[in-house]
Amino acid sequence: MTDISLSSATSLEAIDLRVPELPVIGLLDKDVILPCWFTPSEGFTPKNLSVFWKLPNQQQDYGFVLGEDLQENQSPQYKDRISLFHEELSKGNMSVLLQQVRLTDEGIYTCFVNVQNSSSASVSLQVGAPFTKPTLHLEPSEALKPGDQVTVTCHTYDGYPEANILWQNGEGQNMTENITTSQVANEKGLFHVQSSLSVILETSDTYTCLVFNPVLQDVTHASLTVTGQHLSFPPLVLWVTVGLSICLLCLLVALACVCRKHLKQTCEEEQENAGNEEHEENGELKTAMQPLKVTSPGEGDSQGGEIERRTMDSPPVTFSEEERKQSFDDDAECLE
Repeated sequence: MTDISLSSATSLEAIDLRVPELPVIGLLDKDVILPCWFTPSEGFTPKNLSVFWKLPNQQQDYGFVLGEDLQENQSPQYKDRISLFHEELSKGNMSVLLQQVRLTDEGIYTCFVNVQNSSSASVSLQVGAPFTKPTLHLEPSEALKPGDQVTVTCHTYDGYPEANILWQNGEGQNMTENITTSQVANEKGLFHVQSSLSVILETSDTYTCLVFNPVLQDVTHASLTVTGQHLSFPPLVLWVTVGLSICLLCLLVALACVCRKHLKQTCEEEQENAGNEEHEENGELKTAMQPLKVTSPGEGDSQGGEIERRTMDSPPVTFSEEERKQSFDDDAECLE
C-alpha cells in the first residue's frame, strides 16, 4: 500500500535520500514497510553506513551503526517489531519493516543516513481498520401505515479512524436531513458507529447506510426495504382497489337478484298462460264430443220421428221420416 511517488529529502551533501510523498497506510495487526532509500556511489559498503530511524513520540531511536544493529536502544513499544533489510543495505535500501501494526504506531518516522555526509527524510504512517458490515433496524417495526414517522438505525463496529456516514434513498439520492450520528471508541481505540435516520414512511422505499473509511478508502453498506407487507393498513392504491372490487361485487349481486326476479315472473306468466290454453282446449273438446241423438217415433219425440244430428259448434238438425227414408234409399242405390 506504499505510494511510489517520491520526494527528495533535505540533503547536507550529495546523498539523495528518497521517501514516499503520500502517507504509508498500515492495516491494524498487519505488517507494513516504511520506505527510505538512496542510490549509493561506487565502492559503497554498509561498514561505512550509519542509519537511524526516529520513531514518533519516542525518546529512543532505532539505529544501525557501522554494520551493527543498536537493539539495546529500541523502545519497548517497538522492540522485536521493527527491523532493517540488512541484505538490502548495500543497495542503498534503508527501509524498515514494522510488524503487527498498532494504533499507537501512527505518526511521522524520520530516516537519518550518514555516509561521510548526512541526509534525512520523513515518512508518515497512517493506520486503518475496516468497519464491519452495517446492520439496519427499523423502529417501530409493527402496526405501521403510510405517513407514520419511523427511525432507521445503522450500526457498524471495530473500525478506525472515525467513519464518514452517508444515507441514500432507493433512487440513490443522498439524504442529509434528520440524521443523528455518534462514534464511540472502545478500550482498543476502535470505533462503534451509530447513525439514525428519521423519515416519514411511504408505501415502499429503500434506505441505504454507507460507511466510508477515510484512510483505507473503502466503503461498506447495507440496505433496508420497507414495502406494503410491513404495513398494518393497505396503502391508498390498495384501498381504491378493494373499494372498487366491493362495489363491483355489490352490482353483480343486485343484477343477479333482478334477473332472478324477472325470470321468476316470466315463468309464472308462462304457467298461467299454459293453464288458460288447457282450459280452453278442454272446453272445445267437450263441445265436439256431444252425442248424436236420433229420435224415433214413439220415443217421446214431439215431432214424431224426427232425427236430431249435432255437429261441433252447430245447432241440432232435425230430419223428417220421409227425408230419413229417402236417405236410406239413396244409400242402397249407391251400394248396388
